[in-house]
Amino acid sequence: MNWSELQKRAQPYLSPAWLERLRVQWTRRSVVRKLTDARGSKRTLFVDVSVISENDAGTGIQRTVRAVVALLLSESPPGWTVIPVAATRKCPYRRVLWPTSAIANCGDRILPVSGDVFLGLDFSLDAVYRHRRQLASFRRQGCKVWFVMYDLLPIQRPDWFSDRLVVRFANWLWSTACVADGFFCISSIVERHLREQLSRRYSLTAGFSTRVLPMGADLSSARHGRGMPEGFEALICQLKEERIALMVGTVEPRKGHADVLKAFERLWAHGRKYRLVVVGRPGWKNHELITALETHALQGSLLFWLKDVSDDALQKLYEACDGVIIASHAEGFGLPLVEALGHGKRILARDLEVFRVHAGFGITYFAPDSSELLLAQSIEDWLESPVGRAVPTLRDLPSWSDTADCIIWALNECPATDCAGGLGSSTHREQLLKPDQHERSY
Repeated sequence: MNWSELQKRAQPYLSPAWLERLRVQWTRRSVVRKLTDARGSKRTLFVDVSVISENDAGTGIQRTVRAVVALLLSESPPGWTVIPVAATRKCPYRRVLWPTSAIANCGDRILPVSGDVFLGLDFSLDAVYRHRRQLASFRRQGCKVWFVMYDLLPIQRPDWFSDRLVVRFANWLWSTACVADGFFCISSIVERHLREQLSRRYSLTAGFSTRVLPMGADLSSARHGRGMPEGFEALICQLKEERIALMVGTVEPRKGHADVLKAFERLWAHGRKYRLVVVGRPGWKNHELITALETHALQGSLLFWLKDVSDDALQKLYEACDGVIIASHAEGFGLPLVEALGHGKRILARDLEVFRVHAGFGITYFAPDSSELLLAQSIEDWLESPVGRAVPTLRDLPSWSDTADCIIWALNECPATDCAGGLGSSTHREQLLKPDQHERSY
């Protein structure tokens, strides 16, 4: 009995959720049944760059993709040939000459063989869903399929996102559940949430592996460039007249910009002259905040919203600021936090579990449910404290090279206890081999 016949028979008796679970299980059995493992001496790593090859928005995911792909291409991991690939709405996955060009036509067809790996590094929601049958065919040919999981917030907190994005993400997650051999998660919290969702939504508890990746703190390796905008040096000089707090990230509901702006308005009303610099493009479901930022009476004097900042300019802002505020209500990892640490900056962060893993770096936390008054007091105490201007003594932080190395080690199927080999200092090894950061197979 084929899938269509089974679906017709099951339709009157099963809910859509049950059908979804059944289809995941059916698809996984069909692709595993034909999987072989006869490796050649040289394996190919097909790395998905579908989104970034068309539009590099410079967000955290794009910086991660750009840095990791660049390192994989430049360092040529032993035993691997690395090929960037991309797909569009109409064209399945094809080879691309990244970063010089995007996919132009449906030529350069890729033909994985046993032992090769497809790595879903980019956040390619539509490409993966539309071409899930192609990815299933890769597995049948013996190619392993891995995806990077950045977070699961669109299905955990759909009220923070557009309805369309929530549907697209759900389709993408379902597609990965059907074909994935493994997932690289950007934090142990994301790994835990992923396993919970795969189990709850699809009854999927076996047949896949997970590994937590170290995220790089070196902004220069992920730099988008584009130089310094006109008049930027004068802006930096103006900002340095008072203490500067920096926020980095898309202006969307979960980033907590509204809470911070209200706290700063209270401080400004009491005569404080602190500068608040917001770096990030306008997002979604935030019309009132965006209007407030654009029309604020103190815009250009104490409040600065920089919507499109190159990484060169962001580097200067990190150097100039007195500290970085991370007010997110939820994160998969929080790349601006680690980048700020990489610049030796003090940090004021909402007290979230995902941020607590960095507590040893001297981060100051404020309560998740802080009132406007309490947050304003936390900001003032943090900025006025003598340590607010001090450069912290940091342990070594992971680099993007560590991220790329750990991907290759995992795909080489090394034992979990050997994953940190070649990643640098002993600090890296201790950090990467915590009990909750080893490979798990189910």
